[in-house]
Amino acid sequence: MEEKRGLTVKDLLIRLILIIIFIFLLIWLFPMPDLKPLNNQIFADNLDRMKDAAKSYYTIERLPSDFNTSKKMTLKEMIDKHLILPLMDSNGNYCDADTSYVQITKLENEYIIKVQLSCTDKKDYIIEHYGCYDICSNECKMLETTTKVDKTTTKGKITTTKNGGKLYEYQFVKNVCTDKFDKYVCPSGYYLVGNKCIKNGSETITKEAYKNVTNVTETDTKDAKPIVSTTDKKEPASCKVTTLTSTIDATPSSSVTDEVFKGTQTVTADKKYTYDIKGAVGTVKTVTADYIKVQNYDVINATKVASGYKWTYVSTLTSDQSNLAFTNDNEKLVLVDWWEELTCDTCFTTVKIYKYYRYRKDATEYSYSCDAFPGYEKYGTDKCRKATTVTTKCPSGYTDAGSSCTKQETTYSCSKYGSDYKLDEAKKTCTKTLGVTYSCPSGTNKTSDERYCTKNIYGCPAGTNSIGGGKCSTTTYSCPPNTSNKTYTLNGTKCTVKSKVKVCTCPEGTVQTSDKLYCIKTNSNTTYSCADYPGYTLNGKKCTKTITNQKVTYSCDSGYILNGTSCVKTVNTSSTKNAEAIYKTSCEQKYKWSTQTSINGWTYTGNKREVK
Repeated sequence: MEEKRGLTVKDLLIRLILIIIFIFLLIWLFPMPDLKPLNNQIFADNLDRMKDAAKSYYTIERLPSDFNTSKKMTLKEMIDKHLILPLMDSNGNYCDADTSYVQITKLENEYIIKVQLSCTDKKDYIIEHYGCYDICSNECKMLETTTKVDKTTTKGKITTTKNGGKLYEYQFVKNVCTDKFDKYVCPSGYYLVGNKCIKNGSETITKEAYKNVTNVTETDTKDAKPIVSTTDKKEPASCKVTTLTSTIDATPSSSVTDEVFKGTQTVTADKKYTYDIKGAVGTVKTVTADYIKVQNYDVINATKVASGYKWTYVSTLTSDQSNLAFTNDNEKLVLVDWWEELTCDTCFTTVKIYKYYRYRKDATEYSYSCDAFPGYEKYGTDKCRKATTVTTKCPSGYTDAGSSCTKQETTYSCSKYGSDYKLDEAKKTCTKTLGVTYSCPSGTNKTSDERYCTKNIYGCPAGTNSIGGGKCSTTTYSCPPNTSNKTYTLNGTKCTVKSKVKVCTCPEGTVQTSDKLYCIKTNSNTTYSCADYPGYTLNGKKCTKTITNQKVTYSCDSGYILNGTSCVKTVNTSSTKNAEAIYKTSCEQKYKWSTQTSINGWTYTGNKREVK
């Protein structure tokens, strides 16, 4: 009997190859089933679950109420509200709860619900349309007519009847809002006149004055000095210390600070309207008019005559002479003030100084006359006229048609488009206001009322002046320090100066020496000299000198006022702009009965009545 041998390596390889061949045959004969339809079915089932949960949640009260508005809820919000459980895709992963959502939108006569689902195996959405009967309660469904409907017209009203049933009318309601004119308002600084805003102001016109240069000859006179001889008797002058009071300008100094917050101001927001504009409909008709008589005139310039004058200040003159004042037909010099001042900073003697104002005579008023033109009458301000021929002509805009005057007149109307459209005669258009938006001007802030904005107001504290750029200036004044013979006292913007001076005088019949300290008795033999005044000539006891100077004066045209070397005139100005019309929105509820089961733009109230 032969012994059984074990498996060899060769036998094992042959058996492994046979097994592999058998597996491939099985795969070829029985392929793996297509799982894609199963995956799609899982995704579709998840979409339906979201849609059904949303439709059960969005009852009438939760639906969007306005046309073309939407409400949206994510899958996460649905899970949080316990409307649905987390959704799992075919890969065993949870779908994205933040990017998956349900959105319902109101259209004119129906709703649209959009369901979007995002999973690891697929991302897609579905849209479903449905009307009132898909979502409303039984109260809404009772409007539905399920039997055959007959429609007849009775007094302009469509009626709906059920075969063999009763006829009902249904009550509907809607809010009707209209903008009614309230008032006109103007920006700050303007005042209202009708529908216009007017702002009056003034403008200063400045131009260079006319320069006039003339030569003026004047004689300057001074007291001659006596020549003292050794035989003349010299006695001390009578001296005393006195106090002189004068005024000088105080020294200003400025400090700068920032403006401070003073409050808020309410301003009107900028309003922007949106319009629907259509061309107006024109109707042409022929209009006739009578000829008009025209009186013709010969017009010439009237004679200009000066009728009023004024004295215009030209310059200021100071002198130690008290007799310079004068007046003539064209000019005058008026003494306005005098004072005493030290002859020098270290002197104890004083001299009187006289202050004069120089004026020029200028014509200020003119009248116009027609006396030089026989047969002419005054016309306007500066014209004369005389009647000549009489002619006939057509009124402005009319054409001479032989026996009468005619013109083509076009009238425009918006009646074609309805009462909401308003006619603009100038542009020949019809305009309907669609809406209005408001915006705050630059530098202002919004308020709870969109028609108004607020603006912060800054200014300078009391006692300071604005210098622009948000800065304020404070000016203080000071006087020089006191000295041994002068004291200064601040008085507003001036300093009062009190000076202690030694004043020496001599009795009549004597003259003072040049140092003012001695008196010399004069007689017929006393001689005088002008040596202390170079260029002066001795004339008795006086020293005289003829001085020729150039006199510069300035003048202006009529209506201008001379200010230094400039001519200034202030004229009134006025600016006008359209006032802003303010409207108030007024709303009311309007009701109507209808046999129709729905009316576009109206809401069913739930009330009905039987039509008898």
